[in-house]
Formats: sequence, C-alpha cells, structure tokens
Amino acid sequence: MFVSMHSENTRIDCYAIPPLLKSCSSLLARDFGIQVHCLVIKHGLDDSSVFVQTGLIDFYAKTGNVGDAEKIFNGILVKDPVCYNCLISGYSKSGDVLMARKLFDEMADRRTLVSWNAMLSCYAHNGDFIEGFRVFERMQGENCRPNEFTVVTVLSICAKLGNLEMGLRVKKFIDDNDLRRNMIVSTALLEMYVKCGAVDEARWEFDQMDEKDVVAWSAMIAGYAQNGRSTEALELFECMKREEIKPNDVTLVSVLSACAQLGSVEAGERIGSYVESLNFDANVHLASALLAMYSKCGNIKKARQVFRKMPHKDVVSWNSMIMGLAINGFSEDAIALYEKMKETGVQPDDITFVGLLTACTHAGCVDLGFELFRRMRVEHGISPKIEHYACIVDLFCRSGRLKQAYQFICQMEVEPNSVIWGTLLGACRIHSNVELAELSINKLIELEPGNAGNYVLLSNMYASVGRWQEASKVRFLMKSKSLQKTAAYSWIELEDKVHKFLVGDTSNPRCKDVYRTIDGLAMHSTWSTHAFEPEIEFC
Repeated sequence: MFVSMHSENTRIDCYAIPPLLKSCSSLLARDFGIQVHCLVIKHGLDDSSVFVQTGLIDFYAKTGNVGDAEKIFNGILVKDPVCYNCLISGYSKSGDVLMARKLFDEMADRRTLVSWNAMLSCYAHNGDFIEGFRVFERMQGENCRPNEFTVVTVLSICAKLGNLEMGLRVKKFIDDNDLRRNMIVSTALLEMYVKCGAVDEARWEFDQMDEKDVVAWSAMIAGYAQNGRSTEALELFECMKREEIKPNDVTLVSVLSACAQLGSVEAGERIGSYVESLNFDANVHLASALLAMYSKCGNIKKARQVFRKMPHKDVVSWNSMIMGLAINGFSEDAIALYEKMKETGVQPDDITFVGLLTACTHAGCVDLGFELFRRMRVEHGISPKIEHYACIVDLFCRSGRLKQAYQFICQMEVEPNSVIWGTLLGACRIHSNVELAELSINKLIELEPGNAGNYVLLSNMYASVGRWQEASKVRFLMKSKSLQKTAAYSWIELEDKVHKFLVGDTSNPRCKDVYRTIDGLAMHSTWSTHAFEPEIEFC
C-alpha cells in the first residue's frame, strides 16, 4: 500500500511512517526501512514528529543497528519514555547491559512499567538473573505494579536459576494480585516448579488450570521426563490424546525421551508408530529423538530405518545413530558410519567422539580408542571432556590394564570425578587389585562420602581375597557413619506396563501371587537339581 501511495505521489504524513517502520522491523526488511528513512528526510519529517523519530529508533534497534538508533535518540530535544524504552530494548538485544542500565537510570521519575519490563528483560536475556530479580523487587518498592509480562519473565529467571525459594516469592505475588487466572502465567509457574525439581507442585498447578493449551501439556510432560518420572510422562501423554489435544514437536520429543529412559520395548513400538504416523521425516530434531529412543529400547533395526528415511541429517542425527550402534554392540558399524559422516562433510563434535569411544569400549579396541582420543584434539580441535576421559578409563579397565588406567587418570587435564574412580574400583574388584582399590576408595570417599555402595564394593573385595579383618573394618565404618546401601529394584515389562520390585516388597497389589509363583519356581528348581535314585525292588 505504501509503495502504491508513493508511486501515485500521494502526500505522506508523519502518521503513515511508524506503522510502516514497524512492518519493516517485523519482517527484518532492513534495506527497505533505510529507504523509508531516506524518504522521511526528503519530506522533512525527521525532526517534525517524535512519533517518527521513535519509530526510527525502534526500527534500527530491532534490526541490530544500535549506532544509528543512538544518533536519532541523541537528536531528539524532548525525549519521552517511549524513546528511552526503545533504545533500552536495542541495547538489550545487542548485549550491552551497561548502556541499557545507564539509560534506565537516566530516566529517574519518568520510568513506566514498560521501562521496568525492558530492563528486567535485558538482564534475563543476557544471563544476569540475580540482578534481574532485584529489578523485580525494586519496582515493587518504587510502587510500580508488575503485570503478567513481568511475572512471566521473573518466573523464567527463577527456573533458570533452579531457585525454588525465589520462585515461591513470585508465586505469593501472583496469588496476592490475582494473576493466576492468566493461562500464560500459570504455565510459567508450572515450568518454574519443573525446573526447580518440584514436580508434584507443578502437577498440582497443572490440575488447577481451567484451560490447558498444548504448551501447558507439553511443559508438564517435559517436567516428568526431565525429572526421571517416565511412566507418569507417558500416562499424561495418553490423557492428552484422549482430550484430543494435538501434540507439538516439544511434546513428542519429551515423550520419546521418557520412553528411552524407561527402555520399554512395547511402549517404544507404540509411541514410535504414533510419531511415525505424523510424517515426521522433515523434522530433523524429532527424527533424531525417535531413532535415539529406538536405539535405547534395543530396536536398532527401526533406528536404522528412521535414519535412512531422513532427507536431511545434522550432526545430532549422525551422533544419535553412532551412539545407538555403539550401545547395542555394533561397534564396527558405528565406526564405519563415522567415516561416512566425514565423507558427507558433517563435522564431528564432542558427542560424536563419546559415541565412538563407547563403541571401542564395547568392542575392546584399546588402540583404536586411544587413537581416536588423540585425533579428537589434533585433527578436530576438540578438547576432551570428562565423558571422553571416562570412556578411555573404562576401555583400559575392561581390557584388564588397570595400571595404565590409573596412570591415565593421574595425567588427566580435568579433575577425575566419582564415575572415573568408581570405574577403576569396579575393575579392581574383578581383577583383585587391592592396592589400586584402596587408592580409588580414598578418592571416592572424598568425592561422595555418603555413597554406601563404594564401601560395600571394597568390603566385598577384601572378603574375596580372604582379608576378613579389613572387610569387617569397612563394614564397621559404614555403621559408624549410618550408611546403608541403596536397595536395587528389579524391573519387568508385562502387558505394556513396567513393574518394579524390591526385595521383600509388598507394594504391588498382586504381591501374594508373585511370591507364590517365586516359591513354586524355587521349589521346582530344588527338585530338578537333586538326582533321585530309582527304587530297588527285592525279590
């Protein structure tokens, strides 16, 4: 319309310019916006209207040209809060927090709610979360009432910090000011609970919502998946389908993650078939999650099919397939796929090498693993992370090279964690290396003094080599520290449901039937191992 007006020589006034500049900002049409600015100068509108000047500041700020936005701002004689707010947002987008704060402080008593929100967003977007929360507290102290946008931003800050105490303070403000009825606020509150690990509180918030859109459902399902409550994530997904809410990509990725954690073959096939029916092929992120789920559920054949069908494969897709092959024992295929990945021009990253080293670990390829570890840095410039070091230690330990593993640990450029020392300790028990086991346990006690499993492992190893006195001392040390070994669960999948059992567990509603069956099997096993002599008949 504007082009038609201009071509027909229709007179352009100052009221036509701001909407046009806003359209240019939304479309990121920078060149066209600059032409509009030239037209503004030509018609003498640049100094005549603060609306035009503000529109230009907003346009340049949103398209990343803060320098030009500053020039226009400095040329305005009487600046209103809108000018300030536009430039603060521009500084925020460019990451210049100090200039944004300087401008904010200059406003003094001219600050509006938009000014406070712009400064709050600036801190939130640039990672200064504590200062952002202080802005929220300060605006209340200066009698500026936060609105829905404010509390949503602050809740995201609390979520990123994982600080439940701060989140509860925001919740109190929401309750006191009756903001909970806003679905966006309720969803933000739910996500805050999830990120802070308060999953039950998040579910309560979810259940209280009068209306739930796909974002709310996805947030709750993701919350369960991210906090290891896979069964509940899948159950909620089934509820979502019954409510005829169409899942989005975020929902499906969370469901696939939950399925992968559970390792349920039946659930994996059911969810996988559902996702495949949605024609996901073009969605690289979703397809990668699907093949990762199939891999972790042991269905490597389906994982390969998904990978082959993907029209476009990014590094995440290649990594998922390489790791899937590695953990399922197809080590040679994993390494061959890595070579093919390089041929296609996709650059490997640190996750790629975790998959490759895992493949070498499962295949016992010590020399190849060490060579890949070397190439990772020399050829690709990737600095080893703790996961790569852990793979090499595991590689040495599985091949019985415990001394080399220990020497490698001592030469690590990063501090060894409990996983690395635990791997060495476990190998020491298998190979009865008491000396290295004692070194490992001392390190583990420093890193995780409350882990009873380490003490149990050392005690069992002492017992296996006949050092009963040392074994007894370790057990006594456990008792003196009030440490108890965490009980292990047994898992079984039956009729599309995963059941878990603990020793002496009576929580299952059919526990009597279970124990009766186990007793019968035990008795049958006892009978079958005894050789009965045939009866001898005397004539």
